[in-house]
Amino acid sequence: MWYLEELNKKEFMKFKEFLKQEILHLGLKQISWTEVKKASREDLANLLLKHYEEKQAWDMTLKIFQKMSRKDLIEKAGREIAAQSYIKLI
Repeated sequence: MWYLEELNKKEFMKFKEFLKQEILHLGLKQISWTEVKKASREDLANLLLKHYEEKQAWDMTLKIFQKMSRKDLIEKAGREIAAQSYIKLI
């Protein structure tokens, strides 16, 4: 959810539009567009985790950030994912 908080209102709406496209492109189980459209940042993060596996939700989110040219968020997420993977190895 923290990553979605970093998006301004316009970017957040764009994120939702890209999410809809990504879900259709990948042929994934649909989330109600009405739910997505009215969802807050926290609600949207919860919807993603409710409907998709964590890795799948992360992968979609990172692809969307890439489409939005938010390299800062991609880099932060990459570092966090790497750190979590390292901790699991210990």
